[in-house]
Amino acid sequence: MRPLTGDERRRLIPHVMLFVVVLIWSSNTVVSKIILRDVSPSLLALVRMSLAILPFHLPILLLFMRKGPPLERGEWLRLASIGVIGAATSATIYTFAVSMTPATYAGLMQMTGPPLTALLAWIALGERLGRERALGTAIAFAGAGVLATNGQLAEPDPLILAGSGLVVLSQIAWAYYTLAAKPLLARRPPLLVLAGSHVFALAALWPASGLLGAWSLLPTVADWSWSLWLGVAYLAFGTTALSQAMYVYALREVSASQAISYTYLQPVMTVLLAALALDEQPTALTFVCGGTILCGLWLVNRPRRPRRA
Repeated sequence: MRPLTGDERRRLIPHVMLFVVVLIWSSNTVVSKIILRDVSPSLLALVRMSLAILPFHLPILLLFMRKGPPLERGEWLRLASIGVIGAATSATIYTFAVSMTPATYAGLMQMTGPPLTALLAWIALGERLGRERALGTAIAFAGAGVLATNGQLAEPDPLILAGSGLVVLSQIAWAYYTLAAKPLLARRPPLLVLAGSHVFALAALWPASGLLGAWSLLPTVADWSWSLWLGVAYLAFGTTALSQAMYVYALREVSASQAISYTYLQPVMTVLLAALALDEQPTALTFVCGGTILCGLWLVNRPRRPRRA
């Protein structure tokens, strides 16, 4: 086998990054599920975001503001919007969702991200959806709907149904982040976009967490065990800091649909990790609904043939 050239290595790097990102995100669901046995969702979201943003994102933003060219007013507004809607809202809602649903279900429901991204691109940006993508979106949502009701369409489990709905809401917020960050990444360094958006996310998360009751629980962090702190540190530095940095670097080099298509791997990894760490055994319903969702995603992300003139 011949060695890769420099250009080939450079083209391969963003795809390797995306694979590692999906692996980290898959473990995020399982690790969060374990931590949520002892910690409230609002407190976990606040602590993990604070640990990632204050020592990592805030210094990077301040450095860019001092050394780099100044941001325009419109760019600051875009950073604020993707931070509050895309980063803070998505992470917080998903944390609550994981506390309500099995990790396997939450991982599969995350697969609604690509069709939601395609829908938002069609509605907000006027990107062509087409019959095939529309069909794929419908198929993916049909599989997600059956999974959300746990196969009991007449009498669904209220907790699983609510948690699944929250997963979908979190994916809508993340789809907004993916689409709205793309213009900024074309002009600004990825680390600046990442750091700026997450500083705004934390600024919005602190008052929101107070309303959700997290402030009154802050003294309990002094009683956390070292294993609990280790898990929270992994979520903070692995999921929130490292994986996000790799994601925005990769997103600058590949299309949004290519980046989101790597989530095909996420349900498989989540199921395996949930089986090992949480003893969650996949059922026939899991396989059928997961296969249906992945079939819809394949239609959404399948390469398009050029249209004839």
